[in-house]
Amino acid sequence: MKRPANTPTITAILMALCFFVGCKNNPNNHDPKGVVWITNAQAMLFRVGYNQTDSFLEVYNDPKSKQLLGAFFWGKSSTVKGYQKIQFRNKIVSLSAIHTGMLAELGQAKSIVGVESQKYIAHPALYQSSALKAMTELAPNGPIIPEKLANLQPKLLIGYVFNIQEKNTIERIAKNHFPVVWANNHLEPHPLGRAEWIVAMGWLLGKSKESTALFQQIAKEYNEISQKAQHTPKPTVMMNIPYNGQWFVPQGQSYMTQFILDAGGDPITIQGEGSGSNMVGLEKALQAMKQADVWINTDLCNTQRCLKDMEPRVENIKALKNNRVYHFNKKINPNGSNPYWDMGCIYPNLLLRDIYNIVHNTPESLYFYDLCP
Repeated sequence: MKRPANTPTITAILMALCFFVGCKNNPNNHDPKGVVWITNAQAMLFRVGYNQTDSFLEVYNDPKSKQLLGAFFWGKSSTVKGYQKIQFRNKIVSLSAIHTGMLAELGQAKSIVGVESQKYIAHPALYQSSALKAMTELAPNGPIIPEKLANLQPKLLIGYVFNIQEKNTIERIAKNHFPVVWANNHLEPHPLGRAEWIVAMGWLLGKSKESTALFQQIAKEYNEISQKAQHTPKPTVMMNIPYNGQWFVPQGQSYMTQFILDAGGDPITIQGEGSGSNMVGLEKALQAMKQADVWINTDLCNTQRCLKDMEPRVENIKALKNNRVYHFNKKINPNGSNPYWDMGCIYPNLLLRDIYNIVHNTPESLYFYDLCP
């Protein structure tokens, strides 16, 4: 497999990429000599760069602290201080369906030997394929099974930090055996930030040109839809469903709130600050959502009857009265895997297109979503 910085031709390609996505020299004195760091469009939790001999990837834990989780390089140098060398791109373990989907998008499905669980993978290139069936399930029913990971002897692991105990277990098994890349793309606050991780994956796998071109195409359509949406009326949009007397309402800077804003809607957040969700009492939530124009993300409730059975008082919500309630299960597979989660992250332009059409009441050709009858 080609390594991005090993020849003058590849270096020229990287310089061209720099022209398209923007580059900057990082002033950190600990950076390897002569590294040009590429400026990301939206992603905050990784950076990629290169010099005359090698390519580099750094990954961080969260947008606020930006603590370094790992630093990697590949190329001509035998060692680079502070960076772990990626020597092989075969026998990959991928512990997220989203990362697995990104690898598949880059033509690396056959390099994956282990996944968290097959039942979560809905990527069309993998679902029900022989490649997926050959992958070992390392956490089919909960926590990762250490013995399975150790016995698999991968050359590279790509995962996300779910809890410290599991992180420590994986790093203990990996020590001196294979690199671990913690890809916390789920913590990126903007949909394009999450999608941009395909660029990091591309660099990691020697597919920098292909991954950058793909992301630019995704970002172009996303931004075109968002710009068009800012000159339209802004219907109010409510999200999610009640559970155990509570309603999980996205906060003002959350991932789904950003989709609604970029689609030209007015998201109902109730308590706006933060990038996660608030648990809001049912009475308060129902009152705030009573006049919502649109209702999306009804989880596994695909019908209005299901919603009314769950909580009869939702029948007073304007969106339900006007038949503007939508679920995201249009493409769900027989085993329960749903492309909304992995393909929606890789292709937020498709998701934004759906939400734009729902918000502006032109839902004739939805991809992920469907009307709740």
